[in-house]
Amino acid sequence: MKRFIALLISVLLIALLPNMILAEAQSEPKDELIPIHEVYIMGFRPAVAGSTPEFADPLFTYEGVFDIYSHVYSYWHDNTEGHDMFEEQVPFVIDHEYSEGCMIAAGDGYYFAEDCVFYINGHAEFVDFVMPHQYFDNCVYVQSIAFPCYEQYVLGDINGSGAIESEDALLAFRSAMGLGTFTEEQAFIGDVNFSGSVTSSDALNILRAALGMIEL
Repeated sequence: MKRFIALLISVLLIALLPNMILAEAQSEPKDELIPIHEVYIMGFRPAVAGSTPEFADPLFTYEGVFDIYSHVYSYWHDNTEGHDMFEEQVPFVIDHEYSEGCMIAAGDGYYFAEDCVFYINGHAEFVDFVMPHQYFDNCVYVQSIAFPCYEQYVLGDINGSGAIESEDALLAFRSAMGLGTFTEEQAFIGDVNFSGSVTSSDALNILRAALGMIEL
């Protein structure tokens, strides 16, 4: 009889152990986690008229921070019409303004601190709002401010000629050296590495693209 009771207790413990471990993990207090104070989201580009969310440049986070936080998915919002663009084939319209958002997940052992600052392309001012995910713990929505839809642009084509040329690299280099200023649209187009500003690294990549060595 004692052997039977011991066997029954063992079976019950085996059955309940996964749930006990899961409950302990879910109730892990924040003081045992590492706070995240800065999040960098890259890859934002204003919408291009006639294109669709399916082919728009996606947001991303650098692989080096995947253990701390990571990008899960992106979505577009038509601020003029006031709705999310769930239809991938619905084209962007030239006289509308659009914002892009994404879901960011904290890595195991981390959480987003209350004073966490979120950046899009290196700019905190590009973030409109951050909202906790309603279903998943340690996940947040991050939404950009609204930007006008551009008629057309080619990444790296700063002078608007329709192609990437050595002149674009020169313009990027002059801006990086403080010898010239860009419009907001040119700054987006010239920032080919998504650092948040046009640097000598962008100028070099634009030159390499103009020479056919890489694609942007």
